[in-house]
Amino acid sequence: MKDFSVLKLLDKLAHLFNKLHVDYPTMRRILQVKLLMDERRVPTILSNSQKPEGKNSFKSSLFLYGFIGLFIGLLMLLPLPLFVTMNIVFGTIMFMVMATMISDFSTVLLDVKDKNILLPRPVDSKSVNTAKIIHIVIYLITITLSISGPALLIGSIKHGIVFTLIFLIELILICFLVVFITSILYLAILSMFDGEKLKDIINYFQILLSAFMLISYQFIGRIFDLSRVTITYDPAWWHFFIPTTWFAAPFTLFIEHNFTGFFTWSSLLGIIIPGLTTLLYVFLVMPYFESKLQKLNSSSGHIRQTNIKEKLQQAAARLLCFSPTESAFYRFTQNMLANERKLKLRMYPHLAFAIIMPFIIMASSIKNVGSFSDIISHIASGNYFFGLYMTAAFLAITPTMLSASEEYRGAWIYRALPIESPAPVLKGALKALLSRIILPVYLFTALILILICGVRIIPDIILIFINMLILIMLSFKMNNKELPFYRDFQTNQNYTVIGVMILLFIVCGACAGLHLFLQSITPGVAVNIVASLAILSGLWYKSFHITWKDIIKNSL
Repeated sequence: MKDFSVLKLLDKLAHLFNKLHVDYPTMRRILQVKLLMDERRVPTILSNSQKPEGKNSFKSSLFLYGFIGLFIGLLMLLPLPLFVTMNIVFGTIMFMVMATMISDFSTVLLDVKDKNILLPRPVDSKSVNTAKIIHIVIYLITITLSISGPALLIGSIKHGIVFTLIFLIELILICFLVVFITSILYLAILSMFDGEKLKDIINYFQILLSAFMLISYQFIGRIFDLSRVTITYDPAWWHFFIPTTWFAAPFTLFIEHNFTGFFTWSSLLGIIIPGLTTLLYVFLVMPYFESKLQKLNSSSGHIRQTNIKEKLQQAAARLLCFSPTESAFYRFTQNMLANERKLKLRMYPHLAFAIIMPFIIMASSIKNVGSFSDIISHIASGNYFFGLYMTAAFLAITPTMLSASEEYRGAWIYRALPIESPAPVLKGALKALLSRIILPVYLFTALILILICGVRIIPDIILIFINMLILIMLSFKMNNKELPFYRDFQTNQNYTVIGVMILLFIVCGACAGLHLFLQSITPGVAVNIVASLAILSGLWYKSFHITWKDIIKNSL
């Protein structure tokens, strides 16, 4: 088994653990296994990438965190008051560390399996608990330094060794506070709900982190616009309730030598509150928290759908599907989309990007227009709604994600069912994806654009939707025919998917260009709608003329 450098460092403190009556060899072996499992787990930040065989995903995630940390560090170069800069830097670091703790390290904080396995054996609870605490500390230090390392380096070069010492102390205090807040959040949820609800909330945080990482790339290049902004800071009493001010205040005290009461008291709060929360966590929260974790073992599973939801789903299946097989797989796909946490983790950040992309394009195109009302008028009178084609392009790629599942081992059912053709299976799955995911996302984005641009763009919105359906059918027709939920997430997909994605964006651009050209002609949009409907009908009819032989070999 791999021997980690941190374990060799701990070996030098073995006598200290022995004095604390901890079985060090046992504790070391438990910790070694935990660190090895960290390398095998795919972090949320890498959830949309394929894991090559033998690659250390944890180290890869550290490089990506460091890359994001580089842009956090560049904030240190902005001509802002040091107190304001450090508030922004520490606020970003706290968000990233807490989101990572909730999304990725929940398997450690909420781990009850190791106790269930080890405690019935000749392993004492102190060794298990010590291994867990050290694991948390190692993970926190590694992630925090990866995110904050560039800011620490740039700040140290700019402000000197005093900055380095203060920054490192503040990072330790931030880690204490993050562990306490995370545990309190989990404890509150477990006190009110069962373990399944907690797992759902963790999944939402994973989605939030993935979406944040995906969207943040679009704004990183714009942070230097702050260099043209003049910011002054006037302390107020309610600022004492903002944690970032506690950690930013010592820099004003010891580097800028501003010893006013606000910064002095804020600095003290930055020491006192993390210290108190750590004591509360060790002596009160942690024992109670460990007892509550047993709910994770006794959770009753997903809450069954209410009769109303079941009836609505059945009504939608009867309306949209034309055979019992198609209807059955429509409902099956609906349930899988609702319950598959890992599939949501893959799909939802992509959907968030589809929603926000038109507005990113809109924001990057509008500069020096004037007041807010002038900006709205400028948008309403222009063709900025064409950014919805980007939403259409990203949504058109979504069906390629439908073939992966955590429960892929159940794909043997396709062999057992007496189904003559895979067409009803694929039709039902695609219709379920359209009705549950694609249509709501598209309508939500389109509604915002209608509120901004007015009802004049409704025909254009309809045309873009039809063109999006054409893109979806092109994607379906050109991709390998894959059954829904048949393979593992870690299985490498065929590289033809990348080629199809590029082709879809080219076709999407061509549709947008034709749309823009015909818009200048009075019946142009109406003619385009009719023509697109005809193309869509032909594609739908031809795309499902498939047999089991057309399904790729590794589907079954």
